[in-house]
This record gives sequence, structure tokens and C-alpha cells, in this order.
Amino acid sequence: MDDHSAELDEETEFYYTLCLFANVENTSEIREKLVAGELRCCVVKASLITDALQAVVAANKAALNATRNRLITRTVYTEILFYLSMSKNISRSLSEFGISDSDRNILVILMHKLGERQAMLDEVLGSVKGERMPISRLPEFTDVNLVKKTYKIDEDELRVSSLADAVVSRISCKEFILPK
Repeated sequence: MDDHSAELDEETEFYYTLCLFANVENTSEIREKLVAGELRCCVVKASLITDALQAVVAANKAALNATRNRLITRTVYTEILFYLSMSKNISRSLSEFGISDSDRNILVILMHKLGERQAMLDEVLGSVKGERMPISRLPEFTDVNLVKKTYKIDEDELRVSSLADAVVSRISCKEFILPK
């Protein structure tokens, strides 16, 4: 499977791994485990992710905050959801990008130190009842209209920029811009 894995900012000593799942049958169970802290990962609605870079930018910002002891949320995993969102409201960010019981296509973001990847991957693979997909198929699960609405992207902007670039720009500058 072509999981997307690499090192984040070297200051953090964190690595990330992205796993895409389709037709997930147990999202409510996964959500319960996440809330209880039994699953060490971030799980996102695949419909709101345009490109792997979008998840990586949010993960890197979360890793930097964790390394600097400046988390805005309680964990590095909820921090990723916070940075994916344009909202500065934590609860809204978590409900907007975190999975709900009706979600069937999910993106799992693992944050790990060198040598921890396989154990964390096994933990996730044992918890998700769904079809594992190559990360290259992520755009097939994107709800373009929902992404445009969520990030307030209009057609004029898309004439000069791709949807993924527009989204990544917003995530990158979240601290500096106010949503329209």
C-alpha cells in the first residue's frame, strides 16, 4: 500500500504516515476510541481533504506546537484537526473535520517518532474495519463543493490557483488571517 510517510520539520523529530480507508463500517467505534484516548492518531473526514499536502501542513504545525509546548488543544492529534479548520473555535474545528458516525471514508494521520511507525500502524489497522486504499486515490473522495464552502473559496480564486493550493495557503496562514 502506498502510505504517504515522511519526516516533518526536523526540529520536531516527528514523522507522519497517512492511511486512507474507504467503506469503513465502524466509525462510531473508532470515534469512541479516539475520544477515550485509546487510538493514537488523528482521523479526518476524507471528503474535506484535497491533497496529502493539506494534511501534512496541518500535521507539521501541530508537531511544531507540541515540540514547543504550545498546544492550543489537548493533544497533537486534535491540534491537526484544529489546523485543518479555518475556525479558531476548537469545538467547531473538531466537529467539522473529525469523523462522525455516518462517515465511511476516512484519512488516518499518524504522528510518530523514528521506529514507532509499525506499532502505531498495526494499532490502527486492527481498529479500522474498512478497505485500505492507496493515498494516491485521495482526490476521488474529496467533496469539492464542501471544500470550497468550508474554506470559502470562490471561482475567481480557482482561475489563478488550484483548489489544493488555495486550501494549503489558508492552513499555512491560519494565525494571520481572519476568515471572510
